[in-house]
Amino acid sequence: MYVGKKVTRVDAYDKVIGRTRYTDDLCDKSAYIARILHSTIANGHVLSIDTSEAEKIPGVVKVFTCFDLKEKHYFPTAGHPWSTDKSHQDVADRLVLTDRVRFYGDDIAAVVAEDEVSAAQALRAIKVEYEEYPFVLDVMDAMKEDAPQLHDKYPNNILKHTTISKGNYEEAIKEPGLIKVEGWYSTPTVQHCHIENFICYAEMEGDRIKVVSSTQIPHIVRRVVGQALGVEWGKIRVIKPYIGGGFGNKQDVLYEPLCAWLSMQLHGHLIKLDVPREETFVSTRVRHAIKSHIISWVRPDGTFAARKLEAFSDQVLTHLTVTVSVPKELAHSRSFILVIT
Repeated sequence: MYVGKKVTRVDAYDKVIGRTRYTDDLCDKSAYIARILHSTIANGHVLSIDTSEAEKIPGVVKVFTCFDLKEKHYFPTAGHPWSTDKSHQDVADRLVLTDRVRFYGDDIAAVVAEDEVSAAQALRAIKVEYEEYPFVLDVMDAMKEDAPQLHDKYPNNILKHTTISKGNYEEAIKEPGLIKVEGWYSTPTVQHCHIENFICYAEMEGDRIKVVSSTQIPHIVRRVVGQALGVEWGKIRVIKPYIGGGFGNKQDVLYEPLCAWLSMQLHGHLIKLDVPREETFVSTRVRHAIKSHIISWVRPDGTFAARKLEAFSDQVLTHLTVTVSVPKELAHSRSFILVIT
């Protein structure tokens, strides 16, 4: 019926004229404003948090710290479907607030206030005492025997080692006359910079929690919020309005669990959490920096006979090895594309 015909997008007109309502447009003005206090060290423990001055500021409703988290429910943030096979499940390594800092910008406390100004003032008034540990900034240094360990369960900071192979690489490189081309290549961290930063709001509806979020994965958000709060998934309702850009960045569960937890602590009151642009760079999700070692075996005519890639993804730390041999019947192919996500 529609094949070969131009079809107008159902949302096109409203978006062009500015009538579309996004998450912030839908949030009631009675919402309390939540802001997050991020760590100012890269690796260590939070020893104490003094909130006394922050709580005196007019408009501040409550300051919550990592020490207010009585029940610790770890949860993953990656936007992957749930698997009943534990070996295929995402690593559950996050808490809504943590005293174990693993990167500069980790979430250690949250302010809830009646307005943005009061919340910002309260953040500046909080005093934190840390126990600071050594850290490394290079993905290769992180794998060394004497490198600081971020997670006890993952020696040498290696989260996963995956190998993918196609054909017989060792036999392919024995072909006479091959030219070896070898090098190290790096791609940097990339922030998606969508116009609408991450934003969500949450409130209680009876014994259920409602979360409205600018997300690309509402069903996964529902499951992860349940894991983070330790409640049945059926008691969570997630609404996804139009989003002002995502490009994959909003395929992670970012602060929906924290926003929902704050609402529950304040008797179900409506809480809005709108992340400023600076925080999107420091404390939300990015495309990982990757350092790659590539060995190509090339025939004199420019076609590939075999290729080996070792990629080290800084997240921390995934090691992927890919080997490919190219049969002569496919020798006309002069390039390969490898996408790592």
